[in-house]
Amino acid sequence: MALGVDIGTAFLVAARQDSSGQVSIDSVRDAFLDIEADPTVLNMLKMSNMSYVQEGDLVYIVGEPALSVANLKKIEVRRPLSQGVISAGERDGERMLAILLKSILKEPVGDRENVYYSVPAKSIDKEMDVIYHEAIFKKIIESFGFRATAMNEAAAIVYANCAKDGFTALSSSFGAGMVNTALLYQTMIGMEFSVSRAGDFIDLSAARAVGTTATRIMAVKERGVDLLNPMDGDPKYVREREAIVVYYRNLIHYVIDGIKKEFKKGDSKIELPNEIPWVISGGTTLAKNFIKFFEQEFEKERATFPLNISEIRHAADPLNDVAKGLLIAAMNE
Repeated sequence: MALGVDIGTAFLVAARQDSSGQVSIDSVRDAFLDIEADPTVLNMLKMSNMSYVQEGDLVYIVGEPALSVANLKKIEVRRPLSQGVISAGERDGERMLAILLKSILKEPVGDRENVYYSVPAKSIDKEMDVIYHEAIFKKIIESFGFRATAMNEAAAIVYANCAKDGFTALSSSFGAGMVNTALLYQTMIGMEFSVSRAGDFIDLSAARAVGTTATRIMAVKERGVDLLNPMDGDPKYVREREAIVVYYRNLIHYVIDGIKKEFKKGDSKIELPNEIPWVISGGTTLAKNFIKFFEQEFEKERATFPLNISEIRHAADPLNDVAKGLLIAAMNE
């Protein structure tokens, strides 16, 4: 038996295959909130059936309920991960991650069930310790009785979406903390890197622009923003939606510029036989008309882009395809 686990800044997602060959998905939002454990709060949590952990005088609300309570109180949730890796300043991060992971991994089947888990590529614009991040998740997963193997996040997208292309493609995973990009030729990685701008960058930047919180911008974004028509929707949030569109555009060009710079390093050239697809995935791509918006922005850069792109293709299941690709890799092992 095997599992694929996407370690995302916004969600942790596990994919497993049952005896009939069906793939099932379990996910949990990567968030928590700590509040005082007074009797009124405890009673409210029990009545609402929210996921929480009590430790001494504090209650830790975990997963999706943490975001709901944070929006209600107009405060920011705490995140165990920041910009794709374990948050260095989050003292409770590792402990909360173990609780969240346990909820989706459940119990291993048989002896040392194999888990492939996602790790980001090295960032080209920010110092971050991917080695520590990879080691901590290996420790947590194996503490539950599994055998853990790390794999590049963007490469997993190719495994899940590009069998018909001979597992040859450019892929970008637009997550919450970072955008991971990889170039694969018949499953072999020719280039991989990440940038530290992604969904959280959009939320924080738009929040500063219009004077609100990142959590509120996230809520507006998740209710639905048409990137080609930000006027569509509740008139109260037009400014927020317009700011979101501005920073989506900025993010797309930032990723394209990152690919160009990586190809220029050391005058490197990767020769591919034909045009290849560019597969786009991740929760940040779920905004309405994202692919059309992306295509419009890419056409402005196509003439100077270092690869011949046949199409911009949305992943079949943008929220879960990293986990599904990791599952495929784990099963093939």
